[in-house]
Amino acid sequence: MEIKIIQNYILYLIKECGLSVSLHPFQDETLITDSTLMNFNIHDNSYCSYVKSLPNGHTECITCQKKVFSQCCQTNENFCHVCYAGVKEYIYPLHNKESIIGFISVSGYACDNKEQHISFLAERFASNLEVVSGEYNRLKANMPEKERIDTLILPLCKMLELAYLKEINDPKSASLNEAICHYIQRHYSMDLTTDLICKKFSCSKSCFSHSFKSYTKKSFREYLTDIRLNHAKQLLEYSNLNVTQISFSVGFNDSNYFSNVFKQKIGVSPLLYRKNKESIKRMLG
Repeated sequence: MEIKIIQNYILYLIKECGLSVSLHPFQDETLITDSTLMNFNIHDNSYCSYVKSLPNGHTECITCQKKVFSQCCQTNENFCHVCYAGVKEYIYPLHNKESIIGFISVSGYACDNKEQHISFLAERFASNLEVVSGEYNRLKANMPEKERIDTLILPLCKMLELAYLKEINDPKSASLNEAICHYIQRHYSMDLTTDLICKKFSCSKSCFSHSFKSYTKKSFREYLTDIRLNHAKQLLEYSNLNVTQISFSVGFNDSNYFSNVFKQKIGVSPLLYRKNKESIKRMLG
């Protein structure tokens, strides 16, 4: 199954069906992390972006995702889940022939006992209760019936399963650079540095810099920036997050710096990029 077909179907689910669909790979999965499908590895609602911008918020979210993955392995079935921050979602395990290597999330819905979650989050991160409540109220109030979501998401599961089977029958050779690219693509929103990469993969700076640039045709910093900007473009097109929220969500600690880098690389400011894309969508109907 071509990646482009899968990508177009996800965009259909997002744009035409109004679903917040995200892909969450684990272990040594490469089909998603080494392709444009990695653009969908994020919850595109303002509340989740706000939570991740809080101190240790992103770490908490990663921990929560690992628990969801464990539940997928235990049940091997689709289920409804409420994360620690009070976001309700449907979870669909992803299979790679014999094992579960991730899951699909249809997220962005408020839960019934939202006051409890709002109070917990405000206390957990020492945040203003009114601010947390305001962000939480941007979540969708009504969750679609699971039968409808099954009809839309199960075909996506099958598409990915077929793509995984094709990848297994035509495996890629493992290499240090592939492993590093895989790591960067999964952790692009973190504060990644050359020192951190070299320490994690036990290689010298000079060896890493030369080898990585030869493999990717880009420096480490260029490669990381391009990944972050690709995710930013996706959020500008298909989410309601503002520029500051997007900049923090993709790994920039300064929204002004993000805007400058975006304009330098893409040719227009983030706001103009979003405006142009919206104009094109209107012209296409």
